Amino acid sequence: MNYKKKILCLTDYYLPGYQAGGPIRSIVNLVEHLGDEFEIYIICNDRDMLDKDCYSNVKIDSWNIVDKAKVFYASQKSLNIRSYRKILNKTNYDLLFLNSFFSPKFTILPLILRQFLLIKKKPCVICPRGNLSPEALKLKGFKKKTYIEFFKLLNLYRDLNWQASSEHEKIHIINQFGNKVKKVDVVPDFTPLPLKSLNEFKTIDKSKNFLKLLFLSRVSPMKNLDFLLRVLFKVNTQVQLSIFGPKEDQIYWKKCLDLINNLPANINVVIGEEVPQHQVFKIFQNHDLFISPTRGEAFGNAIIESLSFGLPVLISDKTLWKADDFGGLEVLELEEHLWVQKITKWSKYDDQMIKKKCEAALNYAKNDYKSNLALKKNKELFHFVSSNNLVNKY
Repeated sequence: MNYKKKILCLTDYYLPGYQAGGPIRSIVNLVEHLGDEFEIYIICNDRDMLDKDCYSNVKIDSWNIVDKAKVFYASQKSLNIRSYRKILNKTNYDLLFLNSFFSPKFTILPLILRQFLLIKKKPCVICPRGNLSPEALKLKGFKKKTYIEFFKLLNLYRDLNWQASSEHEKIHIINQFGNKVKKVDVVPDFTPLPLKSLNEFKTIDKSKNFLKLLFLSRVSPMKNLDFLLRVLFKVNTQVQLSIFGPKEDQIYWKKCLDLINNLPANINVVIGEEVPQHQVFKIFQNHDLFISPTRGEAFGNAIIESLSFGLPVLISDKTLWKADDFGGLEVLELEEHLWVQKITKWSKYDDQMIKKKCEAALNYAKNDYKSNLALKKNKELFHFVSSNNLVNKY
């Protein structure tokens, strides 16, 4: 029987959590595609993002079998240095995988322990998930700059293998750490299997001069909801904007609420709750256009999920996604007048035009489907790094 290499993934949140969005989906997809070839262990918080209570349906401070992975839901007390070190040293693994850059407990602390040989110094892959993009670094800039300088001072990045989701993210990593980074591999994220046909999705039923927009994301300055609300002030047609996602930044959310409360009568805003992944399909079904004026994305799981269900997408030019020629995915600079014009134009489309856009969205997803390439690249990365242990043995 062939030996299955063991990957230990440290991430702030995992299933049954969903409020953290893309980072959770990325690890879920990784487990789904690699769980047969590798043994995957995950250590994460014992509760979802923003929740005060821990999960009720898992064993806390113990290993749980969750699909193809074994998951340790760590309580707050078990994440102190002494207990955390004990957990990490008791876990047998060949490769350490870090699913963030700015996580104090799931990136910086284990890297410090690793650097000073307080845990096994195994090969390590770190995936920043867009944390190092210029736009992301502008938010809480002083704090992040201090963190990066501390990271450099302790030389924590010296022997790390970096995983970038795109060439853009690779450039962002090198811009911060220069040529001293050991290796940066561009490995595409796993994407969902697109529907076979639009008939599986929904019946197109759009009223002319009325548009149903979907904003499905964490509510934070990075996602730029306030920009969209300011745009809607200037739109004269009938628009319904549905907002689904955790209110990550309460001060920012209050700012958005103030804007919502002053919108004109032709703009209706529906504020939904956080949506578990298995319910996203129903949300997509009830809208005409997915909209995201984001200030930056490493990948954008919700974008490709929307396209895979045949829901057209309108996004900013701050992502890796490129517009197609048929309107399934449209890209705009973050200039308010451009968004006003585009939303007004979409609101005037009839059923026939919307159906063409939905078909274009689905075709875009089919043409972009890269799970075979993502599988190949991820396997190559994990096998290579775990087999080329260039760091000191513990």
